Amino acid sequence: MTWQIVKIIAIVSMTLDHASKTFLTQQLLVENLGMSPTVSFWLLHAMEALGRIAFPLYAFGIAQGCTYTKNRGKFLLRLLVFAVLSEVPFQLALRWRTVRLRLWPLPISNVLFTLLFGALCCFIWDFFRRKKLAWVAIFPIIAIVLLAERHHTDYGGLGVLFVLLPYLFKEKKWKLAALGGMVIVLYLASPLIMRYSMYWSHVICALASVGILALYNGQKGRQNKLTQYFFYAYYPLHLLLFYGLSQWIDPIKIDWVFD
Repeated sequence: MTWQIVKIIAIVSMTLDHASKTFLTQQLLVENLGMSPTVSFWLLHAMEALGRIAFPLYAFGIAQGCTYTKNRGKFLLRLLVFAVLSEVPFQLALRWRTVRLRLWPLPISNVLFTLLFGALCCFIWDFFRRKKLAWVAIFPIIAIVLLAERHHTDYGGLGVLFVLLPYLFKEKKWKLAALGGMVIVLYLASPLIMRYSMYWSHVICALASVGILALYNGQKGRQNKLTQYFFYAYYPLHLLLFYGLSQWIDPIKIDWVFD
């Protein structure tokens, strides 16, 4: 399985998850499509569970990118640019029911910021490791993890570690073991701390991402600059589309805050 196929799986997973959270509601499925309440409930639950596959795949991809990129500055800049471009679409599509849309100071909450922080931690670790001062890297890494928690980025500080821990290992089996361990921590330990419900279907689907990566053969597959940027641009674009659909189905006023 090439990396191109892995990315397609990640996009499909993410799309299912976001569709279930934005414009596909149980009321819509029951009243407009004639679906039974039971079937509609389990359909949305299945879409949300399958959506748990995406993040570990993206995190692993960023860790691999940190390993093989020839221009680290450009790599970080690309993540930063698309993270900034994605913030308003993220707020509109996924947080518009509970959060007033704030444009300035711009929040840093979408998942691309989480991946950006993870990549930054990888490079910080590598910088100090080469100077034989790896222990010093612990302090800025902790600061970045806390920053992600403070600003409630998607998946928070644990999401940052999803990128960093696989990066620390050279052998693929240990990278996958680290990723699987983070899945266990996220879906089993976090509910005990945060007191939210945990679904075994979410755990199973998240762990399935490790199985998918085990099938990854190390080849990129067919790829060019256009496809590379498409996978970045898809994130904000599909969120804008889903927001538009949600507003068409059930319009709601957004509060724009500039202070």
